[in-house]
Amino acid sequence: FKKSHVTHPELKATFCLPIIGVKKNPSSPMYTSLGVITKGTIIEINVSELGLVTQGGKVVWGKYAQVTNNPENDGCINA
Repeated sequence: FKKSHVTHPELKATFCLPIIGVKKNPSSPMYTSLGVITKGTIIEINVSELGLVTQGGKVVWGKYAQVTNNPENDGCINA
């Protein structure tokens, strides 16, 4: 998968954003190192196209999101 449907809780909107990589997979440490995405996996998302800015004025590049669905069954990633 290259992209993921990410819901922003404060904006209450969903965006289709590119995945940077897998941060942690709770299923097994081996899945984390292989980059396998399952339900509950923490993935890093590229949010640069949303234009989020920190209080210091820097542009936010990556944010973490937790996968909420089972990508194996659905064929897409929701986080």
